[in-house]
Amino acid sequence: MKKKVTQTVTPFKNTLILITFVIVSIVNVFSPAYSQAQSLETKYDIHFSKGQTLAKAIEELRTVTKIKFSYDPAVTGAFELNEQSFKQETLSKILLAILKGTGLTYKGQGATVVIYKEASPNASAGGGPGTLKGRIVEFETSQPLPGATVYLVELQKGMQSNADGYYKFSNVPAGKYTLKVSYISYKTESVQVEVKTDKEENYDVKMQGSNSLQEVVVSSVRKSRPPVAHTSERQVLEEVKQSSLVVSAISSEQISKSADRNAAEVVQRISGVTTVDDKFIIVRGLNQRYNLTYLNDNVAPSTELYSRAFALDLIPSRIIDRIMVYKSPSPENQGDATGGVVKIYTKDAKNVKHFDIEVQGGWREGTTFKNMLTYQGGKFDFLGFDDGTRKLPSIVPGYGSLQKTAISQQQYATAFSPYLYLSQMKAAPNTQLTANYYDSFKLFGKPLSSLTSFGYKLENQHADIYRQQGIDDGFAGMQVNDNITLENNNRQNAQLNLLQNFTFSLRDSSSIQFKNFLLQQGQSTAIEKIFYRRLFADERSTNNKDIVLSYNQRFLYAGNLSGRHYYKNGRHRIDWNGGLTISSQQLPDQRVIRLQGPVGNFATGDPELYWYARSRTGDAESVDNTNRIAQGMISRTWTNNKESVYNGSIDYLFQYKPWLSFKAGTYQQWKERHVFRRVYTVQEGDYTGNFSDYYTAPGGYGTYVDPALYTFRQQDLSRIWSPQYLRDDKSGLLVVDKTQGSDAYVATEQTNSGYAAFSFTPAHRKYEIYGGVRVEYDRQRVGAAIQPTDISTGINQPVLVDIKKLEVLPSLNISYRPGNSWVVRAAVGKTLNRPEFTEISPFSDLDLENNTALRGNPYLRPASAWNYDLRTEFYPRANRQGETISVGAFYKEINNPIERINTSNRILNTPASISFQNASKATIKGVEIEIRKNLDFVPIGFFKRLSVIANFSFIKSQAVKDSASIAAEQGDKPDTRVADYTVKRPLQGQAPYIINAGLYYDNAASGTKISAIYNVVGTRIYAAGQGYVPNSFINGSEYRGSLLELPRHLVDVSVSQRVVKSVQAKLAVQNLLNQSIMMAEDYNYTYKYEPETKVTGTDGKTVTEGDNISSRYKPGRYFILSVSYSF
Repeated sequence: MKKKVTQTVTPFKNTLILITFVIVSIVNVFSPAYSQAQSLETKYDIHFSKGQTLAKAIEELRTVTKIKFSYDPAVTGAFELNEQSFKQETLSKILLAILKGTGLTYKGQGATVVIYKEASPNASAGGGPGTLKGRIVEFETSQPLPGATVYLVELQKGMQSNADGYYKFSNVPAGKYTLKVSYISYKTESVQVEVKTDKEENYDVKMQGSNSLQEVVVSSVRKSRPPVAHTSERQVLEEVKQSSLVVSAISSEQISKSADRNAAEVVQRISGVTTVDDKFIIVRGLNQRYNLTYLNDNVAPSTELYSRAFALDLIPSRIIDRIMVYKSPSPENQGDATGGVVKIYTKDAKNVKHFDIEVQGGWREGTTFKNMLTYQGGKFDFLGFDDGTRKLPSIVPGYGSLQKTAISQQQYATAFSPYLYLSQMKAAPNTQLTANYYDSFKLFGKPLSSLTSFGYKLENQHADIYRQQGIDDGFAGMQVNDNITLENNNRQNAQLNLLQNFTFSLRDSSSIQFKNFLLQQGQSTAIEKIFYRRLFADERSTNNKDIVLSYNQRFLYAGNLSGRHYYKNGRHRIDWNGGLTISSQQLPDQRVIRLQGPVGNFATGDPELYWYARSRTGDAESVDNTNRIAQGMISRTWTNNKESVYNGSIDYLFQYKPWLSFKAGTYQQWKERHVFRRVYTVQEGDYTGNFSDYYTAPGGYGTYVDPALYTFRQQDLSRIWSPQYLRDDKSGLLVVDKTQGSDAYVATEQTNSGYAAFSFTPAHRKYEIYGGVRVEYDRQRVGAAIQPTDISTGINQPVLVDIKKLEVLPSLNISYRPGNSWVVRAAVGKTLNRPEFTEISPFSDLDLENNTALRGNPYLRPASAWNYDLRTEFYPRANRQGETISVGAFYKEINNPIERINTSNRILNTPASISFQNASKATIKGVEIEIRKNLDFVPIGFFKRLSVIANFSFIKSQAVKDSASIAAEQGDKPDTRVADYTVKRPLQGQAPYIINAGLYYDNAASGTKISAIYNVVGTRIYAAGQGYVPNSFINGSEYRGSLLELPRHLVDVSVSQRVVKSVQAKLAVQNLLNQSIMMAEDYNYTYKYEPETKVTGTDGKTVTEGDNISSRYKPGRYFILSVSYSF
């Protein structure tokens, strides 16, 4: 039975299936067309606002009509509508009205309305067809992408790129088209192209990673790996455009085109930004103390012993995604940022597996393959940390202890390192290695992304530095201690850094991030400097020599755990952050050997044989003798600076309406620092430490001291630290523990802050008002001591500094967007500038590497400022190439600005002395101009790949300081000789102009990138002079003038080339002009540089006037060859 039934039913079943198929096919063919025709003729009510983009209008049509639209947002987003209203109008007429004048048209395609460019009139005019071709490559590495889908939207023609990433469309009608390129794991790119009659046009396309989770795909034409997404110039400009604040920025794309090796070099390409000491950022000419640096939205710690600044040269450029510099105040940013807030974002990949490595070799002119001075260090110096060779011996009291134990000279001789002498080494090429590993995997069923970045570098640098105090013969015949110094400076720097970031994705786009940055750096320095008195050069009997053996070791850990959570469809957002920073800076066993040599002996024989120890002379009136007693013939110092920072924050955002949102948050921080130093000097065997030493020569107490031992020579340094010289019977040398209470300080800072803000964006964000108020309570406490003024008592005077202040900081940012291409901004806000621990502590230190003595000022007061900004930004219509022109102006009023002051005394024979003081007030006004423009408007193929990025800042500042302020800075005993006058000069650290300009060539098809970048910064005051304090003894001012940092024209060039797939090579030359780094002394107190000139007076005598060059050296051209590999 079953067999018969089956045979009977089968023909009927087959017939039924066939009929059903035909009916369904007919419905599918005719129903959409009929339905679409009906929809296009359906009438609707809709209103479009003036300035609304065409893309937004289409989306509104989609919502009202429930019809699908296909269009290119990049094209439609470039057109703006006039205000239009439609009452019961058909969709077809609405579309014709809003597309009028755009060159776009529409057609129904199935159930979708497709909006596309109209056929070019050139094509219909009978012109011959052209050819469109190019290459599809990866954004970061320029690696060709085979198998990419390339589609001409208007012609509905498509193809795939070949195995080498090339595509080619032939017989294309002349006209303008949209080229759409897509590739797995990459963002779809749309490029506006133009095909001309009977010509071949070339358009290369760079593809950016989309950070979407995709496996590696293998086919006959391609093998793709998920790429790492990096910020392009277009994207960073869009972020600037959409920001509520005044901001400037640089992208990963621009960084990759330059020769910049670290963040300090990168930031100099940003408008209004430069650096000082090649590592500290200056925004709008305001020095590093006025600027706040964030690393991945967490406040970067201080990396310096002498300032709160973060050294940007510690961040390799290869791990930077973008840098944003916010120049106007806002409620959510900390108030201690009068210059700007600098936010460095490292590369962070989600759902990507990727590894890249770069090896770099550097050759520095005048250093590499040349002899340079060094000394015996530890076996791990090349890794950036000491192996214990320089550690504080266990027999002496540790850091923080002020005790002095009874230690025999024999114990000193055996416990301390005996190395006091210089040696030579051949400087090898500099090396640098950077490796980045991106990974993604599942944790609890959720994606966890990881970025591990490791960096290592070892660099050598030699410099011959000339130093001069005073002009040639400004005070001839007067007892002024002006010296000439010839310094042989040699440094070897080793650095290890590790960045480890985790991103854990949760539901609804929420995420948790754990970011860590670890740094270990060690710098070994060997300095030999010869100096002598200038004014009596023909009469001087001796030259002096100092040998400095130093090691600076730094450790830094910065970690933060943060989260972002969305609720109620994104209307509520909570951001939280907890951070921990631990830093340690050590100068273990810094050794200084002080020698002298008779001038006459240098005329014959080997001059190195004539250097002998500078022992005390017994001349109580001699300043030089005082220094010899205080500093010793040899000094050995251990310094330890430890700092911990704990911070936490939480921010809440409520999107009440699409055009109105509220934000509130709090930030809490606790910081503590402990600085300890131990000082040991080598004196003559009969040294007592009493005042009588000043007028008693060695052996003058009746105790025999062997002259051959306390006048040891340079060639004896390998034997000095031994029982032969260090004797308990006082007949040789004596090691003295000179540690005292002033060699330590402890400090804490407590910051409690909160803010409330709102954002009002009516008329589709045509207007934007963002403002609020921030309240900050800050308390700084420092416990320290001042050196005894009476050597007979040796009692240190304790100093307690306690600064408490509550500040209310309002701010308001207003943006006006009259069209899609324009943004006009205005901003006003109040900010602060608090002193750093070192600046308010009386702690005094001798920075031997820079030949500067630094001392804090307990009388320093916090500064405050009102900031005003106005800026206009223009983004060309349909901008697809990252172009912009912006012009801005700013004005700042600062109360009690904190400045670095040159307190050097012209009578005392001491190193340059730096301290910190408040001026009464200061004003700053300036103009900033930024231009980013492609040169493809030039009708030559080569120019299509050229672009110019330039920015100019012109700034004028004035700091005012009256005599009362000068006297107040000197504490309870003001200098009554201060003249009754008011000082008006540029603000310390303020540059009058900053110019950055770069020419960039980028051939994506061949993987060639070429850049030439120019930078110059105007003369700025490195340390302001104290003012004219008369002294009749020298017939002039007792204190030295300002130190002026002179302009230096910098030109860097680089060429980057893709060698093979995934391999790039880069050749760069930095400091091509090799101009000298120069500092001038404002000898005539005009606060501007006026070169020394010879002037003949009415009496016929020729004298020198103007300012002297106080330091000068050439850093040398730097040649870099690097090779990178990505897979």
